[in-house]
Amino acid sequence: MKILLGADVDPILPPILSRPPTSDIWTPIDLISTLIDRMGEDLPKITWLIRSDESVRFATGEFASGFLSRRQLWQDLAARDHELGWHMHLLTMRDGVSRFDPDPAWLKAAFDALAKFYPVRSVRTGWDYGSNALFRRFAELGIAIDFSALPGNIAWPKAGPDRIAVDWRFCPALPYQPDPENYQRQRPACGALWEVPVSQFQSTPAEAGKRFLWRSINGSLSWVGIRNKTRPLTQFWNQLPRPVANVCTLFFHPEDLAHSGLDNFVRNVDALRRVFGGEFVTASEFMNYSLLSAR
Repeated sequence: MKILLGADVDPILPPILSRPPTSDIWTPIDLISTLIDRMGEDLPKITWLIRSDESVRFATGEFASGFLSRRQLWQDLAARDHELGWHMHLLTMRDGVSRFDPDPAWLKAAFDALAKFYPVRSVRTGWDYGSNALFRRFAELGIAIDFSALPGNIAWPKAGPDRIAVDWRFCPALPYQPDPENYQRQRPACGALWEVPVSQFQSTPAEAGKRFLWRSINGSLSWVGIRNKTRPLTQFWNQLPRPVANVCTLFFHPEDLAHSGLDNFVRNVDALRRVFGGEFVTASEFMNYSLLSAR
């Protein structure tokens, strides 16, 4: 069993960004030090996906401010064999506010800003968004692995003032290489981007009923994946996820390490160790393992 853990390193920003904040937006990163102190050598390897996008640049004047503001912490984690990757929200300043932009012009600049400081091979997207155009651009940038897919799920999160559709109902549950013309379909290709879907939990019938009602309200009567449930590592678990193909992929947000989130993280990682007995790997290590296994 290979266990891949990712952290979406987000700042604190207002839901609709219209002016640069006056306070430090990166205070959630400081909770990572609390996690390190709590777990010590028991802290598993994590792929830390630092947010770099237009909203960060607008708020701080620098795409890579999430790395630069806590550079020593990131360097210390990298020295402990953790991985640094990239997280972004597809928001562009338009009409005086941050608005959803499915194919932003700033994407390469945000990538390059981080790539000056470490090799960027792994990605998780804001709101777990996926599209053909976005994954083609990731491939052009040389991204090796994305782990945003939520098999069987469809959601309608708010992106600034806009509501968007995030659809992963028909993607495989096991790692695959997305078809450039259909990101939810597999088309193996040498050197292509890999998608490693997030492991799902089984929801209760009541939860499934609520989800179907929400889908209906948003115009979808699909029952596909209705019993799938995504749970972050900082949430209380009363069951373990259901790994597929000997792979368990999970994520969390550092800001959720406050209060009970830290205890939940420690408890859940301990349960993964005891029950699955797997090896915690970074995104790049998972890629290397997968490529070797395929030979």
